[in-house]
Amino acid sequence: MNYFEIAKAAINPTGYLLEMALKAAADAFSSSSSNENTTPEQLSEAAVKASITANILSEQAKVEQELSIAKRILIAEEVEIEEFYDVSGSGGLGAKSDGDALHLGAHAEGKKVTKRVIKFKGFNSEAISLLTSSVAAEIKEQNEASQQNVGSDS
Repeated sequence: MNYFEIAKAAINPTGYLLEMALKAAADAFSSSSSNENTTPEQLSEAAVKASITANILSEQAKVEQELSIAKRILIAEEVEIEEFYDVSGSGGLGAKSDGDALHLGAHAEGKKVTKRVIKFKGFNSEAISLLTSSVAAEIKEQNEASQQNVGSDS
C-alpha cells in the first residue's frame, strides 16, 4: 500500500472500502468473463452477484455516513441541520365509453425535492474532556503494559 492509498483510507475510510470492494467485484466479474469456458448463464450469475454486492456496499456506506454524522453531532458545540425530502410520483390510466366513442387516457406526475445541509461548529467542551480522559487512560494502560513486559524480560 503506497502513501496515496494510505491517505485515501485515512481521509475517507468508508469511501476507500467501498472503492476497494467494487474493484474486487469488478475484477471477479472480469476474470470470470474472460474465461473461455464460461457459459452465458455463469456470466449472468456473476453480474447479478456483482450488482448485489455493489448495492449492499452502497447501503453500508450510507449507514456509515449517517453514523459519522451522528458521532459528529454528539461532539459538536453547535449543529445546524436543514433537510427537505419529498420524492413523490403519481399516475393513472383511464378508459371511458359513451356509446359511439371510446376514450383512453393516461397521466403521470413526478416531483423530487432533495436538500440536505448539515453544519457543525466547534466542539462540545464535555466531549473534549471525555475524549482527553479516554486517550489519557489508553496511554496509561499502554505504559503499564510496556512496563510489565520490560519487568518480565529481566
